[in-house]
Amino acid sequence: MINTVQAGPLDPGRVPGQNFDLAPFLLQTLDANLQFTEVNPIDRYQDSYFFTDQHTGAMTFRVPSGAGHSGHSEFPRVELREKGNWLIDAGSTQERKLSIALRVLAEPQTGELIFAQIHGERSGGSEALKMRWSHGDIVMGVKKHYGDPEERITLLRGVALGSHIDCKLALRGDTLKVEVRAGEASARHAFSYASDAWKAIPVYYKLGLYSQDKQQDGSTASVAVEHVSLSE
Repeated sequence: MINTVQAGPLDPGRVPGQNFDLAPFLLQTLDANLQFTEVNPIDRYQDSYFFTDQHTGAMTFRVPSGAGHSGHSEFPRVELREKGNWLIDAGSTQERKLSIALRVLAEPQTGELIFAQIHGERSGGSEALKMRWSHGDIVMGVKKHYGDPEERITLLRGVALGSHIDCKLALRGDTLKVEVRAGEASARHAFSYASDAWKAIPVYYKLGLYSQDKQQDGSTASVAVEHVSLSE
């Protein structure tokens, strides 16, 4: 089933849950004390860190550096997490897709953030994919086996803040295909996982803003999402 999470033109006067069908996701955000919290269902929820841009209608994720974090991380996040999960399994013929149109509006002082993930239901290295913004470069971080050190593959270089970025992720069996475009530049990359190392670990998509700055240095990162589609 395909969820076209954005339905129609974005309305700056509506909260994110009115511009986007967010039923497939729960929200990981920050509370009034900058501590990690989860919201489920999202419905018409918004806060200072997850809200609609009053000019463009984009779904905006905002993360102050050094804010609170989840139990298995050092870094703060405001992200949508897919409620369902699935398996990286060479025997599966189902294709799981996530497509996002976004703009990185501001980066933290480190220049590093993550805007999409395939994450696992196990601690200790179950991030199968991290789509990274690194000082304007778009980098995919992957782990062939659960628990491996992350392999980083640079897809695009020198993307300006505020640029329109289209990112398409598709996993069928044990093969992930990534397509990314920013302006006239585009890249594609296919990566095969070691299925035996992953097939017992349920995984799910995430999108939004996972800041890679744990210091309270006064910087704030911001990502605006203009379109999302998810296959379930």
